[in-house]
Amino acid sequence: MRVRICDFAQAPPSGRGVCFQDPSGRHWALFNDNGTFHLFEDRCPHMDFPIHDGDIRRGIVTCPWHHWQFDVQSGACLLHERIRLSKLEVQVDEGVIYALWPKTG
Repeated sequence: MRVRICDFAQAPPSGRGVCFQDPSGRHWALFNDNGTFHLFEDRCPHMDFPIHDGDIRRGIVTCPWHHWQFDVQSGACLLHERIRLSKLEVQVDEGVIYALWPKTG
């Protein structure tokens, strides 16, 4: 399933993230890593604080609260190998950024 996140013009600048709410009310952090977009549930698994205000440098997003770091390609935590951010694939189509939800059932 494809869900509209925002217009391309509303996307964050490179190295930053912004929070968007999906139609079900769930919050997502959209990050721009040098023009490549990554979408994660907007909560750090460490203490459930929002992660959208984190910075991205060299493919790593750092939580602004307690500085946990995550690989933007996989969502994997660099401090604990079994912890990761919940990630969705992103598609940019005709100036719109979409989240791609996996098929269920």
